Amino acid sequence: MPILLVDLVLGIALVVTVAVAATRTAVSASSERRRVLGWLLIAVPLPLAVGIQLIAPLPPVLGETAFVAGVAAFAAGALLVLSSDDEDDLRDGADPGTPPWWPEFEREFDEYVRRTSRPRVLR
Repeated sequence: MPILLVDLVLGIALVVTVAVAATRTAVSASSERRRVLGWLLIAVPLPLAVGIQLIAPLPPVLGETAFVAGVAAFAAGALLVLSSDDEDDLRDGADPGTPPWWPEFEREFDEYVRRTSRPRVLR
């Protein structure tokens, strides 16, 4: 039963790690390599450990060690993928939420509002 408890704690820690990584800001200039490494860490070790355990069960200590290593690799990969810089979203230091056409649209709209005469409302 203690092994099941360890696995449960690792699963919760993995979910927390992914949630924390998703809220972090992007930081790196060499993000493509980090992203590829992160996806490899997500896609290979944990599924490999589970697959080996399903096909040819290992001794309990070795199987648990492989699982723990796979979970740690998955968490590290999630941190790398979620904290990597997305070049398409970060244009010249602009706010990632601002569409590229917005400043021009806002200028044209302000000019339109100034040119348009509006009737006055009497109160």
